[in-house]
Amino acid sequence: MDIDMKKNWKKSLIILVLLPFFSWMDAKTIQEVVSQPLDTIEYRVFVAADKAGVEHWGGIEAYRIKLDSFFQQVNDFWNKAGDGRFKYYFRYVPDLQVVYDCSSLHVESVYNRSEGFPNHDVLLIIDSILDFDDEESAQGWYCGGGAGDLNIVVCRSRSKTEYEDLFGIDYFYRGIAHEFGHYRGVTDLYADKIEAKNNPINHLQYDPASCVMNNHFDTYKWSSYAVNIINYTAKSKRPSRDFPGFFKQMFPENIQVSVNVNGKRKKGVKLNLYGSRAWFNDLIATPYRTYETDKRGEYLITGVPDLYDQPVPPLHTDELPYNRWFTFLLEAEYKGEKKYVWLPEYEVQQTFFENKDTYQVKIDF
Repeated sequence: MDIDMKKNWKKSLIILVLLPFFSWMDAKTIQEVVSQPLDTIEYRVFVAADKAGVEHWGGIEAYRIKLDSFFQQVNDFWNKAGDGRFKYYFRYVPDLQVVYDCSSLHVESVYNRSEGFPNHDVLLIIDSILDFDDEESAQGWYCGGGAGDLNIVVCRSRSKTEYEDLFGIDYFYRGIAHEFGHYRGVTDLYADKIEAKNNPINHLQYDPASCVMNNHFDTYKWSSYAVNIINYTAKSKRPSRDFPGFFKQMFPENIQVSVNVNGKRKKGVKLNLYGSRAWFNDLIATPYRTYETDKRGEYLITGVPDLYDQPVPPLHTDELPYNRWFTFLLEAEYKGEKKYVWLPEYEVQQTFFENKDTYQVKIDF
């Protein structure tokens, strides 16, 4: 073996010895990064529960134990449904403060007007059975706003005879997560749905993104839209106070529509914008706006926040729930041929988290 070969052999041996060491170091470093715990953010929940329900579940102490266990489910689901996309670990901490023996509507009314609650971040009113006459008119679950920019979540039974098993039915903890999603600033995605039978334009159904805020009964994840909002408002204990007008601010100022015909930009393509309504899950047959592409084959739709939220007349409908168009269907027409693009509010608002002021739409004929 000559001298050069001996030198090369020694170098190879050194490399073979060192490689496992560096690989072990890299693996250890990666493992430390992956296992690094997230900072925890806590939200303190003021809980008011109906006396009938508390007694049904074994009294105050038994109820408190069940409530703590229930919130462990809520927290576990909330964080796992983020699928590794949350920047923090979120924990809701229940604090049973009031056991009331009156109508839950009365309790809600009092809290709606009450300032203060310095030791809590959100209120939860639980009513396990409709045992007062006025409660039937407001049965169900919802999240609303109260005095001092404090959100109030109401979980009211739908039955006069059977106690709502908050602690025994698995989708209820997902339902609470849904309502707390509103508290964090996320809208109902199910309101963007359009039934094919209610779509007189292209007769197609539109299904919003899979999300706890769309359907919590059988959905086990947050959409990217919800994750973005929950991360953005995470450190605020009262988002309604700290982010006034946040929903409308998420809209970009513009929507840029570009139309190609056979690979080239085309002037004079007609664009129709049809609005959809929550509750009805339909599209209004008359376009809310009509445009036409310019010589560059483009059209810049401006004032987008005011197109969706509190739009000005004519609306071509007598009823617009929440005074919002939840989804637009954009129709492009060229020589009798039509192309369509869905523009749900939650999709257009994603530009906010991309630090962009214009949502891009490209249509090809």
